[in-house]
Amino acid sequence: MNILDRYLIKEYLKAFFTGFFFFSALVVIVRLLDKDIKNFEEGITYFTAVKIVLYQAPRRIMEIVPVSGFVAIFFVFGRMIRNNEFVAMKAGGMSVYRILAPVVIVTLVICAFFALFYDRIASPAYHEANLLQKKLPPRYGKHLVFKSKGNRIFYSYRIDLGEKTIRKLTIWESDEDGQLERTIFAKEATWTPTHWELTDGHIRHFENEAEVSYETFEKKSIERYEDPARFLGNDKDPRGMTIQELKEQIAYKKEAGQISRIEQVKLHHKTAYPFAAVVVVMLGAPIAIRFGKAGFFAGLVIAFFLVFIYWALSFATLEGLSENGKLHPFLACWGANILYGIVGSILIWRTPK
Repeated sequence: MNILDRYLIKEYLKAFFTGFFFFSALVVIVRLLDKDIKNFEEGITYFTAVKIVLYQAPRRIMEIVPVSGFVAIFFVFGRMIRNNEFVAMKAGGMSVYRILAPVVIVTLVICAFFALFYDRIASPAYHEANLLQKKLPPRYGKHLVFKSKGNRIFYSYRIDLGEKTIRKLTIWESDEDGQLERTIFAKEATWTPTHWELTDGHIRHFENEAEVSYETFEKKSIERYEDPARFLGNDKDPRGMTIQELKEQIAYKKEAGQISRIEQVKLHHKTAYPFAAVVVVMLGAPIAIRFGKAGFFAGLVIAFFLVFIYWALSFATLEGLSENGKLHPFLACWGANILYGIVGSILIWRTPK
């Protein structure tokens, strides 16, 4: 790394983090005022509103990273062009690619850090904000049907998670071809970490869709694969799950034959979005070289416009199509990055060397 590389990296990082902290503070303050005004009427105290905003802040400021990257590259390159530093570098034998290389590499490192931040801090914090915002999840329910893994379908007349009891539980078990093998009915059921404990019921066995035997029981224990809380639905928003939790949720739903499109989209989103800053910088660099003399505020306007288009394309369009089953989750989440990366590469290639 030579002196010019260190100079570029230093100026870029200084501009990046100045913009990042400024925009982050702005977002938190605006959201705090917004929460304050909206939620006093809903009975949420001021202290709770502040906690909600602070828990949401890590995920909100992730939206600032691409804007900060573009503003930083536009500001640094624009100033270098106005001061003829860029011309001097090119006159010294440095190509546009060589000048951009250290900035892109540093941005990749920043994005890798924010990918970890998004998964380990922002997502769990967002879940905590949801718990504060919404009412407590239901602890009991009636007439619930649930498809589990292990080719099981459950019907519960009434479930109480607090008491760990189910009244009138029926379980249908099928083989791999979908043929019914047995049904289990119990008037009462409780559960341990590994088993269902059934009371006062009967079991009917089937072969080739015909009943072949019938037995009753007072007490019976069978292996448990499913979390009873899932009978009432998963109360954790996929946006508040970590990558590992999303993978586990997807695996469970696939084995149970349930649809997991939303979880798959959010899983790819958590790996794709943190790297949006890289493609935005690749797009912003040639724009700064061509129009850097327009000034900082022009760069700010262009940055918000390009990032808005990115959000609209990625979140509102592609991810929406994927959640509806019309587009593969990988293409939906990485599509905007690929498109911006291609356009940025073309613009860099066409920049006067």
